[in-house]
Amino acid sequence: MTLQSASTFIEKGIGRLLSRFQQEFSSSQTLSDIVGQADRLRVMTETLLALSQHYPERAGAILNVLSGLADVGIIHDMASAADEIAALARKMEAGLVSEKEGSNQSFTGLPARLPQQESYGMSGLGSHFVQGMSPEVKEKPGQWIADRSEPYCAPEDSVFSDEIICLHCGGSFSMLKRHIERQHRQSPDGYRVYWGLSPDYPMACESYSTMKKLEASRTGLGHYDRGKKGRSRIKA
Repeated sequence: MTLQSASTFIEKGIGRLLSRFQQEFSSSQTLSDIVGQADRLRVMTETLLALSQHYPERAGAILNVLSGLADVGIIHDMASAADEIAALARKMEAGLVSEKEGSNQSFTGLPARLPQQESYGMSGLGSHFVQGMSPEVKEKPGQWIADRSEPYCAPEDSVFSDEIICLHCGGSFSMLKRHIERQHRQSPDGYRVYWGLSPDYPMACESYSTMKKLEASRTGLGHYDRGKKGRSRIKA
């Protein structure tokens, strides 16, 4: 891929991402809000373009991180989208601008974001391991963990017969293991330790476990007829 085509590809990616944010999070249609949204979109676009031009090898990862933050609910409106992009620009400036001495381009054109989400980390831009994550679990873009003092709900209210509520994000799942590994970089044991859960805290709801047991029973998994093998040996 040529430099020009790569640049065009990233610009299209930025356009798609910001269009998604606008469609999902721009519900208000008053004239004042529309003007504010347009200005916010302009600044976000300029910031992302500046980042992609200064760090082209990281541009794809940046877009993946922002999309992942929207998937898990950290980005939930246009203001939080602007905050996350501004924070990401500041992180890039602080950690990487020293590699390009003499650069006078500033990326910090958006309002300051709330500080409590700094601890969530943003996987995908190098190694952003956050204490509480499981190091043995593979890093993926957009992974984050909630503050352990602020679970989505009380642990005793998270397990139901047909679903289990994730204490990080509030999502409901029949099987929790895959979700916490992909989105929160925690193993089942790491999740239990992080939230102070008992060792037998389930990773699958009762209805899912029952269904899998029935399927195993119908297919004969877990059963081995030793007598049959012995009879075959005698016959031979």
